[in-house]
Amino acid sequence: MAHEHWRSQLDYLITLLGYGVGSGSFVRFPFYCIRNGGGAFLLLFMFFTIIGAIPCVFLEMTIGQFSQSGPIKVWNMCPAFKGIGVGSVVVTWIFVSYYNVNFSWFMYYFYYSFTPNLPWDHCDNAWNTPACIHNKNVSAVSNDTTSNTTDVGYSINGTVRGMTAAEEFWKFQMLGQSDGLDNLGGLRWHLVGCLAVTTVLLFVWIFQGIKVSGKLVYITVAVPYILIFIFLIRGCLLPGSAEGIYFYIYPKFDKLTDPKVWIESCRYALASMGIAFGCIITMSGHNRIDNNCFRDAIIICLMDSLSNVFFGFAFFSIVGHVAFQRGVTVEAFQSSGYDLPFIVYPEVVSALPLPQLWSVLTFVTLMSLGIDSVVPSVEIVVAALEDMLPPSKWRRWLIIGSVLLSLFLFGLIFTSQGGIFVVTLVDWYAYFPSTAVLGILECIVVGWCYGTKRLQEDVRTMWGKTIPRVMVISFKFVCPLFLVVICCYSLYSHRPPKYHDYIYPTWATAVGWLIAFSSLLPLPTVFIWTVYNTQGATLKEKLKKTLEPNENWRRSPPQEEFTEVIQPMVEHANNSA
Repeated sequence: MAHEHWRSQLDYLITLLGYGVGSGSFVRFPFYCIRNGGGAFLLLFMFFTIIGAIPCVFLEMTIGQFSQSGPIKVWNMCPAFKGIGVGSVVVTWIFVSYYNVNFSWFMYYFYYSFTPNLPWDHCDNAWNTPACIHNKNVSAVSNDTTSNTTDVGYSINGTVRGMTAAEEFWKFQMLGQSDGLDNLGGLRWHLVGCLAVTTVLLFVWIFQGIKVSGKLVYITVAVPYILIFIFLIRGCLLPGSAEGIYFYIYPKFDKLTDPKVWIESCRYALASMGIAFGCIITMSGHNRIDNNCFRDAIIICLMDSLSNVFFGFAFFSIVGHVAFQRGVTVEAFQSSGYDLPFIVYPEVVSALPLPQLWSVLTFVTLMSLGIDSVVPSVEIVVAALEDMLPPSKWRRWLIIGSVLLSLFLFGLIFTSQGGIFVVTLVDWYAYFPSTAVLGILECIVVGWCYGTKRLQEDVRTMWGKTIPRVMVISFKFVCPLFLVVICCYSLYSHRPPKYHDYIYPTWATAVGWLIAFSSLLPLPTVFIWTVYNTQGATLKEKLKKTLEPNENWRRSPPQEEFTEVIQPMVEHANNSA
């Protein structure tokens, strides 16, 4: 059965752009900019995009397109390391399991955005406490920026400390937050309903295949850009916006002496494109065999980085105005984790004229960006299972249904009253240190085991050109070095998980490490299993065979995949004869 192809190359590029941008550009990117010196972080982010992200993206595009397969089957190029593909699928499944719940939270806020009085803008709701602080009385914000999720404190006239209306809506109304992992409490049924709607939406979207989803993504990618542009124009017309933008673009050069700024900018540049998640490989497997991946890698990486920069302008123009209104600095809005989208953003839009309108636009933007990340992620898991199971008429919808059902059932724990503690724990360990390790092995296996000579031949076969030497040097030496540094620094700076002032018990940290190593366990398991089952008289002979492309390393199936390329050549030869 031939691999399904994109209707047009633009479908492919827009899908990857939506996946790369995601809600992280609207949530994590502003936080990193504030924490790391504004323009200083921007400069390093663009630098690492060019010398780090582009080579890694090109590498994944090339092997995905040449193999015309999913994230596991592509490693037939070096069967001993097929665990890389399995690991990336595990990481992606874990990511989607809790990101679906994040999307459900966006949906819940979107619903409440239509109320006559936004519930996070006043303290007259049934769930509010006597200590509730009206947003307009907030005069200072202090954050513990050393934690993944900040502990936001506020004061009225600098004296009374408590929670704002936005915090109380988040904690008491939506989450019904318990006191920790030892007391998960019951399910929040309104969140279960939102999660069910999200699951059905994903099934309908993905079941139609890439030829339909590739068209729908035009809407979900275009809408955020339009709405962000509206935010930018409106923000620039408000007093204080210039100070916000100045903070954003002016580089604090003293920050360039801080190794952490370099590490975080490099890490974000690579993570923004989903390196080692399997998405680029999977989506590229649907390309025509003669597509120019080098061109696409440059286009998609630059578009992704410039999109982040563009979104940043809109964010800082609005935040600059709100900071001006409250008499605080832009740094006061340095919130990470879930505080930024679910506490800071609601407070910010409440301070604007027509707050209901801006709230609706904000959460439409976040939902559109979110769906662009979730759909390709589910496709990764589906493609991996499709490559492993025999073809049948009902295979695709059964696989999609099974994957989404497993995600829904697993996601129920995140909708409990203690769900925020579980989400934070999973998010803390889901990618650490697995994505860095998987990325390092990708570069080593393709650049050294498979070899750049073979890769050059593959590229010449596909679109008739060779790989620029600088690109070869990058993914053989530069990119692995970056990823090793990121991995070592992450291990060095790692600390136990924390959510606000809640300290996770020791057993929870142990569970977190199990989550972290669940995506790394396939590496030694698959390696040993493959070597053991490979024919050979000695261990050395078996090992050598498993490090060479096997008989399945083909454009699958070759006859069908090359038809579109070879047929015109055959017809031309016949006509000439």
